[in-house]
Amino acid sequence: MKIPFCWLTLTIALFGCDNSTGENSSYDYSIEQQLGCFCPQGGIWVKLYVRADTIADAITISDNAHLSYEQRKSYKSIKGLFEELSKIDTASYVVKITMDSTKNYPAYLYFNPKPVTRGDTTQIISDAQMSYTTKLFTKLN
Repeated sequence: MKIPFCWLTLTIALFGCDNSTGENSSYDYSIEQQLGCFCPQGGIWVKLYVRADTIADAITISDNAHLSYEQRKSYKSIKGLFEELSKIDTASYVVKITMDSTKNYPAYLYFNPKPVTRGDTTQIISDAQMSYTTKLFTKLN
């Protein structure tokens, strides 16, 4: 079962209310994001520069190092967070979401596969959880 369409529509509509440049246009912004995963970038805060809903640049907060295209592919723009949310099958995943109270974007998005029981055996997928913690949305134009 996927996340109900009406909830997703409401969430996207709320985010769209902040888009002062027009209903169908995008704008440039920066956000800070941390991945929670068993991956090389896990736990590192990165400042993302988003242009036309695409991550144009990513810089680590701790040492101002630019991430390569390959390194920044795991991070998500706000639109990418909503797309990720719409793809998650809630019958198969535990999902936790916290929305930013002022800008209405997913400030925290967590998903982890649920245990699967087949007969007398329960399978748990280890190290498969993923989270995105996002903060400090700043509109650039």
